Order: sequence, then C-alpha cells, then structure tokens
Amino acid sequence: MRLKRRPEDGFNMSFLDVMACGLGAIILIFILVDFHAFMPEPTDETNQLQQELNAAESQQEQLQKSIDEINDKIAMETWTQQDSQTSQADTSGEQSKLLQQISTEIAVVADLEKQIAAIASLPVPDANVQLSGTGQQNYITGMKVEGKEIGILLDKSASMMGYNLLEILQLTAMQDGQKVSQRKWLRTKRTAQWLIARAPQNSKISVIAFSDNALVMGNRAASSPRVSDSMSAIVRDIGKLIPSGGTNLQVGLEKLREVHPNITDVYIVTDGLPTLGDGLGARCKGLLTTKKTISSQCRQELLIETIKRAGHGLRINVILLPLEGDPYAASMYWRWTQVTQGTFLAPAGEWP
Repeated sequence: MRLKRRPEDGFNMSFLDVMACGLGAIILIFILVDFHAFMPEPTDETNQLQQELNAAESQQEQLQKSIDEINDKIAMETWTQQDSQTSQADTSGEQSKLLQQISTEIAVVADLEKQIAAIASLPVPDANVQLSGTGQQNYITGMKVEGKEIGILLDKSASMMGYNLLEILQLTAMQDGQKVSQRKWLRTKRTAQWLIARAPQNSKISVIAFSDNALVMGNRAASSPRVSDSMSAIVRDIGKLIPSGGTNLQVGLEKLREVHPNITDVYIVTDGLPTLGDGLGARCKGLLTTKKTISSQCRQELLIETIKRAGHGLRINVILLPLEGDPYAASMYWRWTQVTQGTFLAPAGEWP
C-alpha cells in the first residue's frame, strides 16, 4: 500500500535557527549594555603607577626646558665670541695707530729736550744765585718767578726727609747729619735755591722756613735792590736747616706778613697739607692735642682755615713734592693757586 506524504507547513523553524536567534540576542545585549558600569575600581598600585607616570612626564618637560636653555646659552656664547674676535681685530688696529702716534711724540719730546738743553746752557743775566747743572735741572715748564715783592715759604718739617710715613718715622730717630743728607731734603733745598736764582734782580725777596715754628732766612727779610751777598746769606741759612716737627703753614704766612708787609707773590715749597694750626673744630682739636697724627679730613679743614687767614691780595704759587698718604693735597693746593691766579706744580722726580 502506498504511503501518502504529509502536507508541508508554510512556516517551519528548525532547532538551529532558534539557537542562532538566541545567540544574536545575547550579542545585542552585550553591545547595548554600558561596560563602564562593570569596570573595577582603581587599586593603590594603579594610582602609584599613574603618579609615577605623571612625575616622569613632568621631569621630561623640565629636562626639555633645560636643554632649550643650554642651547640658548651656547648660541649666546658663540655670538659673544664672534663679537669679541671682531673687537680684538679693531683694538689691534687702534693699538697700531697709537704706537705710531707715540713714536712720533717721543721724537718730538727728544727734539724739545735738545732745545731745552741749549736754552739752559745760556747764562742768565739777572740770576741772583748761580746753579750748576744743565738741561732739565734748570727748567720747569710753566713756573716763572716774578713779582716785585716775593716771599718764599720753605717747609722744613720732618716729612720733607722721606716719601712715606714709615720712612719718615725711621729718619726722625737718626742723627742730624744723616737727616740733612736725605735725597728729598737735598731736593727741597735745591728747589728753594732755584726759586731764588730765578727771581728778578730788582725784586724784594723774603725767605721763611717753617715747621711748627717759623725762621727768617738771611741777614734781612727784604732789601732793594737785590745784592748777591744778601742772597748768599739766605742760601747759607737754608743749608743750616735741619728738618723736624710738624707742618704749620699758618705760622709761616704770619711771619712772612710780619717781615714783609707789602708781599704780593708767595711761593710755597711743601709736600702735603698742614698738620698743625689754629681755628679747627672741637673734634679736630681733640685729635691734635691727644695724638701725634691728624686725620685727612682735619688736614683739609686746616688748610681751608689757613687760606682764610692768609687774606686777599696774594698770588699763591705752590711746588708740591711727593708724599704718600695725602691724596687731597694736590687738588686743594691747585684750587688755591687757581683762585689767586698763581701756578701749581708737582715736578718730576729728576727735577731740579
């Protein structure tokens, strides 16, 4: 007997289809669900690693900044070195020009020295005292002895023996014969003789030696007309002086006014600001009376007071010999001579 087939259903789903649908639904659920809700909380180890990472990034930034700064410095040093090389090249050129100028000036000075020597060898018709020596020994640029009423103030203090305080202290303990043979004192006496020799023949001359006191040199303070005997007596008295004591310019000026009231031109031979005198304030007075030294400020005040007491109508000329430790002497004496229309001179070591 023949079997009949069952009629097919229009909608038929196998087991595999059902499984596939279920799997797809599960996948869709995982896609839609927020995974962050199921992420675990960070642990201490994770935080530590994150901090180390941040620190490493910060250190890297600092290292990068340092590298940039070093590169900038290298660039700046390179530029400076190039600029320095350029400046050195310019300086070398300027030095060459200066050397040429110096050579030319040296030649001019040598020629002038020859001319000076020739002039100095000529006799001086109106000289009161003849001096030996030629060339620069008989010549000072800019210093001219002139005037009808001339006064010469010669500093005979202890400082006229030496060039610094230690040397002066050592010399004050020596015998008089050693004191008068010191090079600076010999130069001081020769400077005074130079002034006397260059004074006009018809001038009246007074020479005062001063330290803590004042002495008149020669037989008379002033005479007219000038005679060689009078000048020789002054030179002899200067030769008998022994340097000692402090420097009191006030007593020198007072004595000069006393013996020569009509004085018009004063020539001061010294080596520094005065150390003794009247008219100081209480501070400087106490210093003068209790100590053997005087401050630089007090010495300046003392010179100002001396200038006030010197009065008006005098043309002051100063020859300043060298002395260490008195830096304001040159400028203050220079201002005094300029105000009175005189001459200030700090001669070279080989003069006179």
